[in-house]
Amino acid sequence: MSLQGIDAYRDDDTLPALVQRAVGAARRHGFAFSCRPEQGRLLRVLASGARHSIAETGTGCGVGLAWLASGAPEGARLISVERDAERARIAAEVFQGCDHVEVLHGDWRLIERYGPYDLLVLDGGGQAKGDGTADPARLLAAGGTVVITSA
Repeated sequence: MSLQGIDAYRDDDTLPALVQRAVGAARRHGFAFSCRPEQGRLLRVLASGARHSIAETGTGCGVGLAWLASGAPEGARLISVERDAERARIAAEVFQGCDHVEVLHGDWRLIERYGPYDLLVLDGGGQAKGDGTADPARLLAAGGTVVITSA
């Protein structure tokens, strides 16, 4: 997540279609705190190495998740948790028809039910900012990667 990150997206038809859809949803709903395109490209590369499962906390309107889904190999499942009910609903609409992507509404700790993960992106909880700390030893598969973001 980046403050005003959505402003970094221009009408760029080289963006993956899913990212374009999520950026459009974020703009329509006035959600400015999305990852920047360069951060998204990094997420896409990291997702390409995740064989089985990816988790993200802090879905927002789904921009970062769209980058992850655009890079994830076939057969990998993606779980993302958003604490705001309206944003979770918006993101779920973005990923409608993407059977390998699930957006959950609730506390970031919901990811604990679905692990372990090959890639874990902590953007909306679990980074020890007052709401607990994710335990990589429990949440990551052997050789897994964790990404911790800050605003």
